[in-house]
Amino acid sequence: MALPVFRLGFAAPLTGPQAIVGAPMRQCAALAIDQANERGDLPFYAELRAEDDEATPAGARAVAERFITDPAVLGVIGHKNSGPSAAAGPLYAAASLLQVTPSSTNTALSQQGYPTFFRICAHDAIQGWVAAQYAIHVLDVRRVAVLNDQTDYGLPLAHVAAATVEAEGGQVVLFEAIQEGAQDFSATVERLSDLQPDMVYFGLTEIEASIIARQLRQAGVTTLLFGTDGSPESQFLPLAGAAAEGVYQTYAGVDVASTPAAQPFVEAYRARYGEPPVYGAEVYDAANLLMMAIARATRRVVNEPVTRAAVLAEVKGLHDFEGATGRVQFDASGDRIEPTITLWRVEGGQMRLLGTANELLETSAVRG
Repeated sequence: MALPVFRLGFAAPLTGPQAIVGAPMRQCAALAIDQANERGDLPFYAELRAEDDEATPAGARAVAERFITDPAVLGVIGHKNSGPSAAAGPLYAAASLLQVTPSSTNTALSQQGYPTFFRICAHDAIQGWVAAQYAIHVLDVRRVAVLNDQTDYGLPLAHVAAATVEAEGGQVVLFEAIQEGAQDFSATVERLSDLQPDMVYFGLTEIEASIIARQLRQAGVTTLLFGTDGSPESQFLPLAGAAAEGVYQTYAGVDVASTPAAQPFVEAYRARYGEPPVYGAEVYDAANLLMMAIARATRRVVNEPVTRAAVLAEVKGLHDFEGATGRVQFDASGDRIEPTITLWRVEGGQMRLLGTANELLETSAVRG
């Protein structure tokens, strides 16, 4: 008897500037699905349906509608960016279609009451707080400039960081929005040069952050820079080049190199594609988690179709999933219980792990 065929949707920018991250993330999902099919222990055959959301809300809604109208799609991995996740979220909720994002960090995403939303990574209320705490209490920063890209990702992250800086006795000397996709930030660079803050905080993706870092250094601004979503897999370092040196970054996930559970994933990805991308392990876990839920839902029914609602119920009750990023469990809002934040610094042209937020902030006696 032939196995039923079920699909996992995957949504991320697969064209445009952010495809440098989205396309490798797709490979992580494909790897998980190929491995599962090769093992042959699933009560179904898994397929990947990857769609390009173009990193835009409109693109995300179009992708969500295509997934929803495909009855074989029982869960979605995505979206990469917070804005697309916010745009697609209500559509998934109305269709009872699971959405598991590996990398959308906007805190408000899990506060909309959508029962279909789940998040593998940490959210920005944690990431922005950690960055500001570390800057104030470990780096002894006092005067901070905060930049954001006006997106559902960058703006809330910047607000959290700025509020934490001021709550901890620092001063936000500039809170400025830049235009996503722009190339010339000379006006912002001039203001920063005049202000000479102790630190510039980037509520930006690696694209704009790398451009501004280069332009700041070219203008002779040597102030400390602090960004987000940094790890050895991030595109920030190759994009920024020499301007990346000395930059601090938070990452809303684990360091795969020092996480034993991630080594099988890393080795398998390297053998097939090369070095794994940023949030690659989170994508891999999202795919495997969804396949586990679909398998359990399938085994619970006899001579009946597996429904999206049944798969959703399995994820809600999941307590025993051990993935490349460790144990994954969700709270009532769909946020991961006890997520990891790691901190990094570029030294000698390489990303160096400073430690986890818990380790570093406990040492500084500021952990909340």
